[in-house]
Amino acid sequence: MFRKLRRKIYYKIRFQNWYRKYNYRRRKKGQIDEIIARYKTPEEMADRKYMRALRRDMNHCLQKFGSYYDEYFNFGYEGQDDAYRDSFITEGIRLSYYPRMNDPKNTNMLENKYLTYKKFRDMFKRDMICIRHRDEVTEETMASFREFTDKHPDYIVKPIYAAFGKGVHFDSIKNYETLEQAVEAVHEKGAVLEEIIQQGAEMGVIHPESVNTLRVPTAVIKGENGEPEVRLFNPTLRVGQHHSIVDNFSAGGISALIDPETGVIFTDGADKKGHTFECHPDTGVRFKGFQIPHWDQVVEMVTTAALMVPGNHYCGWDLAYTADRGWCMVEANCTAQMGGMQLVTKTGRKAELEALIAKM
Repeated sequence: MFRKLRRKIYYKIRFQNWYRKYNYRRRKKGQIDEIIARYKTPEEMADRKYMRALRRDMNHCLQKFGSYYDEYFNFGYEGQDDAYRDSFITEGIRLSYYPRMNDPKNTNMLENKYLTYKKFRDMFKRDMICIRHRDEVTEETMASFREFTDKHPDYIVKPIYAAFGKGVHFDSIKNYETLEQAVEAVHEKGAVLEEIIQQGAEMGVIHPESVNTLRVPTAVIKGENGEPEVRLFNPTLRVGQHHSIVDNFSAGGISALIDPETGVIFTDGADKKGHTFECHPDTGVRFKGFQIPHWDQVVEMVTTAALMVPGNHYCGWDLAYTADRGWCMVEANCTAQMGGMQLVTKTGRKAELEALIAKM
């Protein structure tokens, strides 16, 4: 009962800036020096006067601009004036934009990976099943699971609602002695099981061990004739590093900005720790100048998808390039993060987004 009440309250206040800022400071209060140590030298950390001033400024920026502690460094806030700091869409204020752009009734459908799959099945171009932990495991569940694993003995498991690449992992029916054991492993917490994407060579060349994706945010505005018009809002490439199967920016991946008109990457890559890369550290492929294959198909897919959800004016679409099916949808993000598109070039996007909202 208490858990349900807490969840209900959370869904009512999670878009509020005050809650985001307060909750973050409460959770990270004892970790501020640990975060600073990622960006500062031991000599700087030993300077007590400097550290007091730095902590004070970081907390000031959290309260005034909503910048989380890592963002303070990633966006280059230190030594900058308020105008510069206020130009960024920070994590502390990001969610407050979505009620202004999107009808709340669409939120659950676009956050639930299986409901999203059912809505955009033709764009996913692969099989997926869902097993929810609160549902009883029936004969129908077992039959569905058996049919799926007969076709796809190796598969990928994703939490139904989780973000940032958390909980995503490969699994195989071969890892279990019985079908019942395999189902129970998923049923314990609930998850979606997906057919593994076979990445096309054109995108795998950047980093073959992860499925490299595009994050293509769309904004649906009123065109000159009053009809809906879809704009691409700072699309990015996301690739993994080392042996990671996950390309997500929040899970150690690298991002680079894509020209929405041509599909050509026009920046170096950058990760969430603030490191920049002219070339991918594992493969040596240069980011700047890389042409995303069949960009016209990307634009067509996200434009079509954006117009399929009435009342939704902003969404981040994740796409992957497959070996035999072309571009496919990985997932939709109606509360998509905006850090990557700003961190790569340390350019705030708040004014751009406000200008689009004025036309929605």
